[in-house]
Amino acid sequence: MFRHVLIADWSARSRPAPERPARDAIWWHATWLGGPRYCRTQAQAEREILAALRHAPCPVLAGFDFCFAMPAWAMHRLGGWQALWRLLERYSNAGAEQAARRLNRLLGGAAQGPFWGMNDAPRKPRPYLWTEYRECEFRLKHRSLHPKPVFQLRGAGAVGAQSLVGIAALERLRHALDARVWPFESAHGARIVFAEVWPALLGRRPASETIPDRWQVRMLARSLSGVRLPRVPPLAAVEGWVLEPPGAPAGE
Repeated sequence: MFRHVLIADWSARSRPAPERPARDAIWWHATWLGGPRYCRTQAQAEREILAALRHAPCPVLAGFDFCFAMPAWAMHRLGGWQALWRLLERYSNAGAEQAARRLNRLLGGAAQGPFWGMNDAPRKPRPYLWTEYRECEFRLKHRSLHPKPVFQLRGAGAVGAQSLVGIAALERLRHALDARVWPFESAHGARIVFAEVWPALLGRRPASETIPDRWQVRMLARSLSGVRLPRVPPLAAVEGWVLEPPGAPAGE
């Protein structure tokens, strides 16, 4: 059970966000620190989250709103989640699009790779020869929910770019904090556990809240406080899994 929770809503912005707190930027909230925090850059967010977790009353569940892995076929080609995380940390200075191009070469072989939404690959390739979704996403879709595949870099709700840059940051944080990553690793006895979350499972924000990211990190941290990590299918150890808050909607 995790009494203390940190939730981060990441962003793949390549330029600093506005000085005045805005939507579609990085927001994070820790239940032991007061209100949500706004970060203009990924580097600022990484520094602040590292400091917060180093001095946190443990154990802590730290949730991040991007994909931690890819469908099983891609993970097998890349050698597993640790190989993927190391690769993306190595590519981190290049940015999300360059990282996607390099992964396309590794995953696509002679054919066009699976990542799309870049300047030179704006649309999904046809014919599309790969499974786009992970098992956890298929299950959400069966509930009439609408997760986006990790391979989509741009467009409404796209999570690909922030997954590529976010994983690189988590790889550094993982080593600095000696954190475990659920569900790839056992959380038993861990001081800090990273988990993938999807704030959209909270439903619609109140009309009075003008910045949805700010509301989502606060509410999701509150919802997951006291949570126990659930049992998940064996495939989750390959593809990852979305940790749902109690009472998540069944769908439309």
